[in-house]
Amino acid sequence: MNRTTAIDPQSLTWLELGEAQRLLIHQFPRMAFGLDLDGRVLWANPACTLALGYELGELNNKPLIGSVLRREEIEARAAMLARELDARVAADASVFSARLRRGLADEHAWVLRAKDGEPRSVTLSLGTLRDAGGGVVGLIAVECEGEAPVDAPIALSHHDSLTGLPTRAVLQDRAEMAMQRAARAGTQIGVLLIELEGFDALCKEHGPSIGDDLLRATAGRLHFELRKTDTAVRMPNGQFVAMLVDLHHADEAQRVAGKIAAALAGPVNTGVEVLQPRCRVGVAVYPEHGDQLLPLLEAANQALQTARSGSDTAVVVAPAR
Repeated sequence: MNRTTAIDPQSLTWLELGEAQRLLIHQFPRMAFGLDLDGRVLWANPACTLALGYELGELNNKPLIGSVLRREEIEARAAMLARELDARVAADASVFSARLRRGLADEHAWVLRAKDGEPRSVTLSLGTLRDAGGGVVGLIAVECEGEAPVDAPIALSHHDSLTGLPTRAVLQDRAEMAMQRAARAGTQIGVLLIELEGFDALCKEHGPSIGDDLLRATAGRLHFELRKTDTAVRMPNGQFVAMLVDLHHADEAQRVAGKIAAALAGPVNTGVEVLQPRCRVGVAVYPEHGDQLLPLLEAANQALQTARSGSDTAVVVAPAR
């Protein structure tokens, strides 16, 4: 089993994790480190410092460019991204976030330089670091090349290997806890069923790898639009579910659904095809449409069925029970 794919920085961000998860990443047997938006190292786990020949904490506050990455490596990556994204990309720390800012996953082979100057070729997957309010304040990089030791202390298999989003089992657990909290506090929960229109046809026309690129881009955009307390999961056939917690009014769910529909409608440049996705969002609200996850999903799906019947509206709210 490739354990490294189980830590996906698209969904696991350092500042969002509790102490137990921080300890797990600290023990992760491959590189993991955080950067600020200027490309300075915020922290590096022991596997990273050991592989590069540094003491624990020695990399902190060092600029990655010039200490671990050569300028030539950054210039080459900037040129590659400029061709891929059809946009100017500066040869500076912005190369690390250029794809993420467009809702695209970023997994790339880099040549890192150890303290003694020896090169080390690794593939790093990049994601976002966020503050308590959900704002992006930096990036997380996780080594994802090769096979982790069979006795690796973590797997974090509760995340989807393609998109890094939590699995449906995680959603079920979080929904139960959220509904208990909502019942006590008198708040509401929004359940959004998001469908990428024509996803199956797109995969048949362009191939499954392009479909995977679209799913990863959609997951990244959802991650940016939702609060850290919300949850998004991937479902089969080009669908996603987003759960919005601690709502005070039902129309908050509809407003967020509109923002998501607009965000997901932006073009996605896969490097091979430029896709112009469209989505519809079915909205259900706890407790109006159900007091368990399954009936809420069924209500949101009923709203989607209404949308498929010919409505041009991107967001459809389930009818009251």
